[in-house]
Amino acid sequence: MYMPIGNSFRFTAIKKYQSYKINLMNHEELISTLNECANYCNHCADACLEEDHIQMMVTCIRYDRMCAEVCSSLAKLLSINVPSQKLMALVEYCKNLCASCAEECSSHEAQHCQNCAAACKRCVDACSKFLYNH
Repeated sequence: MYMPIGNSFRFTAIKKYQSYKINLMNHEELISTLNECANYCNHCADACLEEDHIQMMVTCIRYDRMCAEVCSSLAKLLSINVPSQKLMALVEYCKNLCASCAEECSSHEAQHCQNCAAACKRCVDACSKFLYNH
């Protein structure tokens, strides 16, 4: 078993924290956009349940729920010290799912759907930017 002696353990811990902090700061914009998208999708799904013609909203609700879950999960993973290259496939999947959700929500006139579509499009852009930079 390795037992650090003196300040070497402290130095290692500080170095890891600094690396984590830099990593988190690099992902802060995407994390914020993902969380915003998840919030809009959750709100849209709930509001769709209150629509008069709920049967017309089933696909929208399903996309909203899937998109919210994936965005929320990706935001959590980005906030811990997971190497970016390990998340590339999930970021790509999230981008594609948000694009599909935006397309579905855009097809409805309800303001909550339009707001959700706009948030999903911002998320697509943020994921694309992340993929381009990594």
